[in-house]
Amino acid sequence: MDDHPEVIEIITEPEDRFNFGGGWHTDVTFLDEPDLGSILYGVEVPPFGGDTLSDTMKALLDGLVGLHSAGPQYAEGGYSTRSRSMRTKNAEGAERVVRHPVVRTHPETGRKGLYVNRAFTVGIEGMRRDESAALLEQLFTHTVREPFTCRFRWRPGSVAMWDNRSVQHYALYDYRGHRRRMLRITIRGDRPR
Repeated sequence: MDDHPEVIEIITEPEDRFNFGGGWHTDVTFLDEPDLGSILYGVEVPPFGGDTLSDTMKALLDGLVGLHSAGPQYAEGGYSTRSRSMRTKNAEGAERVVRHPVVRTHPETGRKGLYVNRAFTVGIEGMRRDESAALLEQLFTHTVREPFTCRFRWRPGSVAMWDNRSVQHYALYDYRGHRRRMLRITIRGDRPR
């Protein structure tokens, strides 16, 4: 927003057919120091709208490095460029690739968790493209299994906060034909370890 540059306004108009944020993801993992968390405030909202991995899989993933890029979302022709309000938000440098561990250790709790997401994780360092794609698909599917999810029902004035270091989120578009206006602030993070 012009008067508050740290706030991103996310608006869906009733005639929109594209859902910005509609897919499981963690915010901006394509940055060297991804945001720690996000805060989303509902200004206008529509009227409706932990199993672990096997020890073998944990051993396989230990030490692997994920490759993250904004390209699939924000580069010319990227998925999010279909949203009028988000078309030019992150286009500059979108093709850049950064490296983060596939398994991240949370800096405060010490817990390990998967740090890959369908929106921005484009490969695994040192693997052939087909190998990487197969493993990532399995991890993407695992991270969004129903037992790991909760649903937040928006009302005007609702505020949701989440820790991008350990969760993903999905902006479900189940209110087609209604306007949605949200304000988002992200909290500066650190380099995943």
